[in-house]
Amino acid sequence: MAALRTSVMSLYEVSNVVPGLSFMARDLIRGGEPIAVSEGSATKTLKQWDRLAARIVPVMGKNVMAGGVLPFTPQATETLFDGLRGLFGKRNAKKLPAIKDDELQAAAFMSTLAWLFDTLGRVAGPRLQNTDGDEIVFHNVRFPLAPGVKQEDIAARLNNIPALSQADAKFWNWLEETPKGGNKPKAAAAPTIDTTMDNGPLVLGNVELMGRFLHLSANSAARATRGTALIQQVLGDLVRTPLTEIRTVEQMKAERPREGAETSPSNIPPEVAEQGIHEYLDRHYPETLDQPVKMLGNKTPRQAAKTTAGRRKFADWLKYLENQTAKRPVPTDPMATYSFDWMWEELGVHDLRR
Repeated sequence: MAALRTSVMSLYEVSNVVPGLSFMARDLIRGGEPIAVSEGSATKTLKQWDRLAARIVPVMGKNVMAGGVLPFTPQATETLFDGLRGLFGKRNAKKLPAIKDDELQAAAFMSTLAWLFDTLGRVAGPRLQNTDGDEIVFHNVRFPLAPGVKQEDIAARLNNIPALSQADAKFWNWLEETPKGGNKPKAAAAPTIDTTMDNGPLVLGNVELMGRFLHLSANSAARATRGTALIQQVLGDLVRTPLTEIRTVEQMKAERPREGAETSPSNIPPEVAEQGIHEYLDRHYPETLDQPVKMLGNKTPRQAAKTTAGRRKFADWLKYLENQTAKRPVPTDPMATYSFDWMWEELGVHDLRR
Protein backbone atom coordinates (compact mmCIF):
# COMPACT_ATOMS: atom_id res chain seq x y z
CA MET A 1 0.00 0.00 0.00
CA ALA A 2 2.87 2.36 0.76
CA ALA A 3 4.39 1.68 -2.66
CA LEU A 4 1.07 2.30 -4.37
CA ARG A 5 0.83 5.81 -2.91
CA THR A 6 3.84 6.91 -4.96
CA SER A 7 3.31 4.58 -7.94
CA VAL A 8 3.17 5.88 -11.50
CA MET A 9 1.11 4.54 -14.37
CA SER A 10 3.41 4.25 -17.38
CA LEU A 11 3.64 2.37 -20.67
CA TYR A 12 6.02 -0.59 -20.77
CA GLU A 13 7.41 -2.79 -23.53
CA VAL A 14 7.71 -6.47 -22.63
CA SER A 15 10.69 -8.72 -23.43
CA ASN A 16 12.43 -11.89 -22.17
CA VAL A 17 9.21 -13.47 -20.89
CA VAL A 18 9.67 -16.47 -18.59
CA PRO A 19 6.16 -17.99 -18.30
CA GLY A 20 5.00 -18.22 -14.70
CA LEU A 21 8.00 -16.30 -13.36
CA SER A 22 9.04 -12.95 -14.80
CA PHE A 23 9.58 -10.59 -17.71
CA MET A 24 11.66 -7.52 -18.53
CA ALA A 25 9.86 -4.18 -18.84
CA ARG A 26 11.19 -1.10 -20.63
CA ASP A 27 9.53 2.21 -19.78
CA LEU A 28 8.56 3.81 -23.11
CA ILE A 29 7.69 7.16 -21.51
CA ARG A 30 10.39 7.77 -18.90
CA GLY A 31 13.16 5.80 -20.60
CA GLY A 32 15.96 4.01 -18.81
CA GLU A 33 17.13 0.40 -18.86
CA PRO A 34 14.60 -2.47 -18.76
CA ILE A 35 13.79 -3.79 -15.28
CA ALA A 36 12.97 -7.33 -14.17
CA VAL A 37 9.36 -7.81 -13.02
CA SER A 38 8.21 -10.82 -11.01
CA GLU A 39 4.85 -12.00 -12.30
CA GLY A 40 3.09 -15.36 -12.37
CA SER A 41 -0.26 -15.35 -14.16
CA ALA A 42 0.21 -12.58 -16.76
CA THR A 43 3.47 -14.09 -18.05
CA LYS A 44 1.58 -17.16 -19.25
CA THR A 45 -0.03 -15.09 -22.02
CA LEU A 46 2.46 -12.26 -22.57
CA LYS A 47 4.45 -12.25 -25.82
CA GLN A 48 7.73 -10.62 -26.79
CA TRP A 49 7.31 -6.86 -27.41
CA ASP A 50 3.77 -6.64 -26.03
CA ARG A 51 2.98 -3.18 -24.64
CA LEU A 52 1.24 -2.68 -21.30
CA ALA A 53 0.06 0.33 -19.32
CA ALA A 54 0.70 -0.65 -15.72
CA ARG A 55 1.95 0.37 -12.29
CA ILE A 56 5.18 -1.42 -11.43
CA VAL A 57 6.23 -1.05 -7.80
CA PRO A 58 9.07 -2.45 -5.65
CA VAL A 59 7.90 -4.84 -2.93
CA MET A 60 10.34 -6.74 -0.68
CA GLY A 61 13.22 -6.42 -3.11
CA LYS A 62 11.21 -7.35 -6.22
CA ASN A 63 9.38 -5.35 -8.86
CA VAL A 64 5.73 -6.40 -9.18
CA MET A 65 2.70 -5.16 -11.08
CA ALA A 66 0.05 -3.53 -8.93
CA GLY A 67 -3.58 -3.46 -9.95
CA GLY A 68 -4.97 -3.87 -13.44
CA VAL A 69 -3.00 -3.97 -16.69
CA LEU A 70 -4.09 -2.44 -20.00
CA PRO A 71 -2.79 -4.05 -23.23
CA PHE A 72 -1.79 -1.41 -25.80
CA THR A 73 -1.80 -1.68 -29.59
CA PRO A 74 0.53 0.48 -31.74
CA GLN A 75 -2.47 2.72 -32.48
CA ALA A 76 -3.28 3.19 -28.78
CA THR A 77 0.40 3.96 -28.15
CA GLU A 78 0.40 6.77 -30.70
CA THR A 79 -2.83 8.17 -29.22
CA LEU A 80 -1.26 8.26 -25.76
CA PHE A 81 1.99 9.79 -27.01
CA ASP A 82 0.11 12.47 -28.96
CA GLY A 83 -1.81 13.34 -25.81
CA LEU A 84 1.33 13.51 -23.68
CA ARG A 85 3.13 15.66 -26.26
CA GLY A 86 0.16 18.03 -26.33
CA LEU A 87 -0.01 18.21 -22.54
CA PHE A 88 3.68 18.49 -21.69
CA GLY A 89 5.37 19.58 -24.91
CA LYS A 90 4.57 20.16 -28.56
CA ARG A 91 1.91 17.99 -30.19
CA ASN A 92 3.78 17.72 -33.51
CA ALA A 93 7.14 16.96 -31.90
CA LYS A 94 8.84 13.71 -32.87
CA LYS A 95 9.94 12.85 -29.33
CA LEU A 96 8.20 12.78 -25.98
CA PRO A 97 9.25 15.60 -23.64
CA ALA A 98 10.85 14.83 -20.29
CA ILE A 99 7.95 14.12 -17.91
CA LYS A 100 8.34 14.15 -14.14
CA ASP A 101 6.83 11.40 -12.01
CA ASP A 102 4.33 13.73 -10.35
CA GLU A 103 3.25 14.98 -13.77
CA LEU A 104 2.81 11.43 -15.03
CA GLN A 105 0.81 10.57 -11.91
CA ALA A 106 -1.58 13.42 -12.69
CA ALA A 107 -1.86 12.26 -16.31
CA ALA A 108 -2.69 8.62 -15.48
CA PHE A 109 -6.20 9.10 -16.87
CA MET A 110 -4.70 9.59 -20.35
CA SER A 111 -3.48 5.97 -20.43
CA THR A 112 -6.97 4.76 -19.59
CA LEU A 113 -8.61 6.99 -22.19
CA ALA A 114 -6.12 6.04 -24.94
CA TRP A 115 -6.75 2.36 -24.26
CA LEU A 116 -10.52 2.86 -24.04
CA PHE A 117 -10.83 4.85 -27.26
CA ASP A 118 -8.72 2.29 -29.12
CA THR A 119 -10.68 -0.67 -27.75
CA LEU A 120 -14.08 0.89 -28.42
CA GLY A 121 -12.95 1.89 -31.89
CA ARG A 122 -12.16 -1.73 -32.71
CA VAL A 123 -15.33 -3.30 -31.31
CA ALA A 124 -17.98 -0.58 -31.61
CA GLY A 125 -20.30 -0.02 -34.51
CA PRO A 126 -22.95 -2.14 -36.21
CA ARG A 127 -20.48 -3.85 -38.53
CA LEU A 128 -16.84 -4.37 -39.37
CA GLN A 129 -15.57 -2.86 -42.61
CA ASN A 130 -12.55 -3.10 -44.86
CA THR A 131 -10.70 0.00 -45.99
CA ASP A 132 -13.04 0.34 -49.00
CA GLY A 133 -15.93 0.84 -46.57
CA ASP A 134 -17.48 -2.53 -47.49
CA GLU A 135 -18.96 -4.79 -44.81
CA ILE A 136 -16.68 -7.69 -43.88
CA VAL A 137 -18.23 -10.85 -45.34
CA PHE A 138 -15.79 -13.59 -46.34
CA HIS A 139 -16.22 -14.96 -49.86
CA ASN A 140 -14.57 -18.09 -51.25
CA VAL A 141 -15.15 -18.32 -55.01
CA ARG A 142 -14.26 -21.73 -56.49
CA PHE A 143 -13.62 -22.01 -60.22
CA PRO A 144 -13.67 -25.62 -61.52
CA LEU A 145 -10.91 -26.21 -64.07
CA ALA A 146 -12.18 -27.17 -67.50
CA PRO A 147 -11.51 -30.77 -68.62
CA GLY A 148 -7.96 -31.24 -69.85
CA VAL A 149 -6.73 -27.99 -68.30
CA LYS A 150 -3.65 -28.34 -66.07
CA GLN A 151 -2.64 -26.24 -63.10
CA GLU A 152 0.41 -25.12 -65.10
CA ASP A 153 -1.90 -23.61 -67.73
CA ILE A 154 -3.75 -21.62 -65.10
CA ALA A 155 -0.55 -20.47 -63.38
CA ALA A 156 0.89 -19.19 -66.66
CA ARG A 157 -2.18 -17.00 -67.25
CA LEU A 158 -2.31 -15.75 -63.66
CA ASN A 159 1.33 -14.67 -63.82
CA ASN A 160 0.36 -12.25 -66.59
CA ILE A 161 -2.00 -10.34 -64.27
CA PRO A 162 -0.06 -7.32 -62.88
CA ALA A 163 -2.22 -7.15 -59.75
CA LEU A 164 -1.32 -10.72 -58.73
CA SER A 165 1.89 -11.22 -56.77
CA GLN A 166 3.01 -14.85 -56.75
CA ALA A 167 4.03 -16.15 -53.30
CA ASP A 168 4.67 -19.75 -54.35
CA ALA A 169 3.86 -22.13 -57.21
CA LYS A 170 0.14 -22.27 -56.36
CA PHE A 171 -0.59 -19.11 -54.35
CA TRP A 172 -0.95 -15.42 -55.32
CA ASN A 173 -1.75 -12.25 -53.39
CA TRP A 174 -4.18 -9.97 -55.19
CA LEU A 175 -2.85 -6.47 -54.53
CA GLU A 176 -4.34 -3.02 -54.83
CA GLU A 177 -2.98 -1.17 -57.85
CA THR A 178 -1.96 2.46 -57.31
CA PRO A 179 -4.56 4.70 -59.01
CA LYS A 180 -3.37 7.09 -61.70
CA GLY A 181 -2.44 10.45 -60.28
CA GLY A 182 -1.56 8.90 -56.94
CA ASN A 183 -5.03 9.33 -55.47
CA LYS A 184 -5.93 6.73 -52.89
CA PRO A 185 -9.45 5.51 -52.12
CA LYS A 186 -11.19 7.39 -49.34
CA ALA A 187 -10.63 5.72 -45.99
CA ALA A 188 -13.65 4.18 -44.30
CA ALA A 189 -15.06 6.16 -41.36
CA ALA A 190 -15.90 3.07 -39.28
CA PRO A 191 -13.36 0.68 -37.67
CA THR A 192 -11.66 -1.29 -40.44
CA ILE A 193 -9.93 -4.63 -40.90
CA ASP A 194 -7.56 -5.35 -43.76
CA THR A 195 -4.20 -6.88 -44.62
CA THR A 196 -1.18 -5.22 -46.18
CA MET A 197 2.09 -6.59 -47.48
CA ASP A 198 5.26 -5.77 -45.52
CA ASN A 199 6.23 -3.29 -48.24
CA GLY A 200 2.92 -1.44 -48.13
CA PRO A 201 0.40 -2.61 -50.82
CA LEU A 202 -3.10 -3.49 -49.66
CA VAL A 203 -4.09 -7.15 -50.10
CA LEU A 204 -7.52 -7.31 -51.76
CA GLY A 205 -7.68 -11.11 -51.73
CA ASN A 206 -5.86 -14.36 -52.39
CA VAL A 207 -5.86 -16.78 -55.30
CA GLU A 208 -4.85 -20.42 -54.82
CA LEU A 209 -4.78 -23.57 -56.96
CA MET A 210 -6.12 -26.57 -55.06
CA GLY A 211 -6.59 -29.79 -57.03
CA ARG A 212 -9.07 -29.24 -59.83
CA PHE A 213 -10.22 -25.87 -58.48
CA LEU A 214 -8.95 -22.31 -58.47
CA HIS A 215 -9.97 -20.52 -55.27
CA LEU A 216 -10.43 -16.77 -54.92
CA SER A 217 -10.89 -15.47 -51.37
CA ALA A 218 -11.90 -11.90 -50.49
CA ASN A 219 -13.39 -10.17 -47.45
CA SER A 220 -16.32 -8.40 -49.13
CA ALA A 221 -18.91 -8.93 -51.81
CA ALA A 222 -17.57 -6.03 -53.87
CA ARG A 223 -14.02 -7.37 -53.92
CA ALA A 224 -15.25 -10.89 -54.69
CA THR A 225 -17.19 -9.52 -57.66
CA ARG A 226 -14.15 -7.57 -58.93
CA GLY A 227 -11.85 -10.57 -58.48
CA THR A 228 -14.27 -12.93 -60.21
CA ALA A 229 -14.53 -10.61 -63.21
CA LEU A 230 -10.74 -10.28 -63.37
CA ILE A 231 -10.16 -14.04 -63.32
CA GLN A 232 -12.89 -14.82 -65.84
CA GLN A 233 -11.53 -12.16 -68.19
CA VAL A 234 -8.01 -13.62 -68.09
CA LEU A 235 -8.77 -17.35 -67.91
CA GLY A 236 -11.79 -17.45 -70.19
CA ASP A 237 -12.82 -21.01 -71.03
CA LEU A 238 -10.00 -22.53 -68.95
CA VAL A 239 -12.43 -22.47 -66.02
CA ARG A 240 -16.11 -23.23 -65.60
CA THR A 241 -18.86 -21.25 -63.83
CA PRO A 242 -17.74 -20.58 -60.25
CA LEU A 243 -19.48 -21.48 -57.01
CA THR A 244 -19.33 -19.03 -54.10
CA GLU A 245 -19.27 -19.81 -50.37
CA ILE A 246 -20.13 -16.89 -48.07
CA ARG A 247 -19.42 -16.66 -44.34
CA THR A 248 -20.03 -13.79 -41.96
CA VAL A 249 -17.69 -12.74 -39.16
CA GLU A 250 -20.03 -14.36 -36.64
CA GLN A 251 -19.93 -17.67 -38.53
CA MET A 252 -16.14 -17.55 -38.71
CA LYS A 253 -15.94 -17.04 -34.95
CA ALA A 254 -18.30 -19.95 -34.34
CA GLU A 255 -16.18 -22.21 -36.57
CA ARG A 256 -12.92 -21.38 -34.75
CA PRO A 257 -11.73 -24.56 -32.98
CA ARG A 258 -11.85 -24.49 -29.19
CA GLU A 259 -8.56 -24.44 -27.34
CA GLY A 260 -7.37 -27.98 -26.92
CA ALA A 261 -9.75 -29.36 -29.56
CA GLU A 262 -8.33 -31.95 -31.91
CA THR A 263 -7.69 -30.94 -35.48
CA SER A 264 -7.34 -33.10 -38.54
CA PRO A 265 -3.78 -34.37 -38.96
CA SER A 266 -1.63 -33.11 -41.79
CA ASN A 267 0.12 -35.45 -44.19
CA ILE A 268 3.22 -33.27 -43.86
CA PRO A 269 5.35 -33.90 -40.74
CA PRO A 270 5.49 -30.75 -38.56
CA GLU A 271 9.28 -30.51 -38.77
CA VAL A 272 9.17 -30.67 -42.58
CA ALA A 273 6.45 -28.00 -42.76
CA GLU A 274 8.41 -25.79 -40.40
CA GLN A 275 11.61 -26.15 -42.41
CA GLY A 276 9.81 -25.35 -45.67
CA ILE A 277 8.10 -22.22 -44.32
CA HIS A 278 11.28 -20.98 -42.64
CA GLU A 279 13.21 -21.42 -45.90
CA TYR A 280 10.54 -19.42 -47.73
CA LEU A 281 10.72 -16.64 -45.12
CA ASP A 282 14.52 -16.66 -45.35
CA ARG A 283 14.11 -15.86 -49.05
CA HIS A 284 11.25 -13.40 -48.59
CA TYR A 285 12.54 -11.10 -45.84
CA PRO A 286 15.94 -10.26 -47.42
CA GLU A 287 13.98 -8.90 -50.40
CA THR A 288 11.82 -6.86 -47.99
CA LEU A 289 14.92 -5.04 -46.70
CA ASP A 290 15.18 -3.30 -50.08
CA GLN A 291 11.49 -2.45 -50.46
CA PRO A 292 9.66 0.67 -49.13
CA VAL A 293 7.76 0.11 -45.87
CA LYS A 294 4.86 2.37 -44.85
CA MET A 295 5.77 2.23 -41.14
CA LEU A 296 9.24 3.56 -42.07
CA GLY A 297 7.91 6.57 -43.96
CA ASN A 298 8.02 4.64 -47.26
CA LYS A 299 11.76 4.16 -46.92
CA THR A 300 13.41 0.77 -47.27
CA PRO A 301 14.73 -0.80 -44.05
CA ARG A 302 18.30 -0.38 -45.32
CA GLN A 303 17.70 3.33 -45.94
CA ALA A 304 16.05 3.81 -42.55
CA ALA A 305 18.92 2.10 -40.72
CA LYS A 306 21.37 4.78 -41.89
CA THR A 307 20.07 7.44 -39.48
CA THR A 308 19.55 7.50 -35.72
CA ALA A 309 15.83 8.22 -35.99
CA GLY A 310 15.46 5.67 -38.79
CA ARG A 311 17.18 2.97 -36.73
CA ARG A 312 14.63 3.45 -33.97
CA LYS A 313 11.76 3.24 -36.45
CA PHE A 314 13.24 0.11 -38.00
CA ALA A 315 13.63 -1.48 -34.56
CA ASP A 316 9.98 -0.69 -33.77
CA TRP A 317 8.91 -2.22 -37.10
CA LEU A 318 10.97 -5.33 -36.46
CA LYS A 319 9.53 -5.64 -32.95
CA TYR A 320 6.07 -5.40 -34.51
CA LEU A 321 6.87 -8.28 -36.88
CA GLU A 322 8.19 -10.42 -34.03
CA ASN A 323 5.22 -9.59 -31.80
CA GLN A 324 2.65 -10.47 -34.48
CA THR A 325 4.28 -13.80 -35.35
CA ALA A 326 4.57 -14.66 -31.63
CA LYS A 327 0.80 -14.22 -31.28
CA ARG A 328 -0.09 -17.04 -33.66
CA PRO A 329 -2.91 -19.14 -32.10
CA VAL A 330 -0.73 -22.27 -32.00
CA PRO A 331 2.70 -21.81 -30.34
CA THR A 332 4.24 -24.46 -32.60
CA ASP A 333 3.03 -22.73 -35.78
CA PRO A 334 6.04 -22.39 -38.16
CA MET A 335 5.39 -18.65 -38.34
CA ALA A 336 5.51 -18.36 -34.54
CA THR A 337 8.83 -20.21 -34.34
CA TYR A 338 10.60 -18.16 -37.02
CA SER A 339 13.62 -16.24 -35.73
CA PHE A 340 14.31 -12.65 -36.81
CA ASP A 341 17.71 -12.61 -35.08
CA TRP A 342 19.57 -12.35 -38.38
CA MET A 343 17.70 -9.19 -39.38
CA TRP A 344 18.76 -7.35 -36.22
CA GLU A 345 22.37 -8.23 -36.99
CA GLU A 346 22.09 -7.56 -40.73
CA LEU A 347 21.23 -3.88 -40.25
CA GLY A 348 23.24 -3.34 -37.08
CA VAL A 349 20.40 -2.50 -34.70
CA HIS A 350 20.85 -5.32 -32.20
CA ASP A 351 21.63 -2.73 -29.48
CA LEU A 352 17.97 -1.59 -29.73
CA ARG A 353 16.60 -5.07 -29.07
CA ARG A 354 15.88 -4.55 -25.39
